[in-house]
Amino acid sequence: MELGKSFTYIFQDKRWLTKVLVGWLVSLVPILNFAFTGFVTQTIRNVEQKLEDPMPEWDDFGKKFMLGFYMWVAGVVYALPLILLSLIFVIPAAVAGDSNSDVVTSLFAGTAVVFSCLAFIYGLALTLFMPAMNINLARKETFGSVFEVGQFLKIFRANTGDYLIAWIMTIVWSIVISLVLGVIIVLLSWTICIPWVLAGMIGVIIPLVYAHLFGQVAARELNAA
Repeated sequence: MELGKSFTYIFQDKRWLTKVLVGWLVSLVPILNFAFTGFVTQTIRNVEQKLEDPMPEWDDFGKKFMLGFYMWVAGVVYALPLILLSLIFVIPAAVAGDSNSDVVTSLFAGTAVVFSCLAFIYGLALTLFMPAMNINLARKETFGSVFEVGQFLKIFRANTGDYLIAWIMTIVWSIVISLVLGVIIVLLSWTICIPWVLAGMIGVIIPLVYAHLFGQVAARELNAA
């Protein structure tokens, strides 16, 4: 995999500044920011297709919006187990907190800890699961594609090594980019607008790094099929 290119490709696009700035502005607006998620999804598709400039233009805004909306709906659906767990564990724990019984309080006090552990494990599993869903959506661009769990598993199994590398590198890049820009933001904290702009850029660049990494995974999985 071309790990370094997952970051540098952004700046090799002749129109990178316009695309990133528009992406940043779109990502700031609630609901409208679904379109930025769609932009990232289309970038995955373009990397898979090995286009010279993978970042799409900001045309066909409606399609970008709908792709992002599909991802959002899927995220809500797949988060339902966490909501169920909260009903099972957190609410009884809160009720127990008002109890005068030490036994009851002790019994339910640990439920919050149990919930936290289960939530962490499930959340981690989701971070591993979601890119495969995003790849499937990038290919098919349909609402149903975000619920084709069998296809997600197929994508993961076809190139597990590269998939895990992309997953780990997404986390690593996120930390590195955040730390570097965080230092810059602190150094420029005396200014009014620059830290705010840089913080917004972090929110744009990290998903685009993710898009290139998993676009490469998609291309390799497609070639292996």
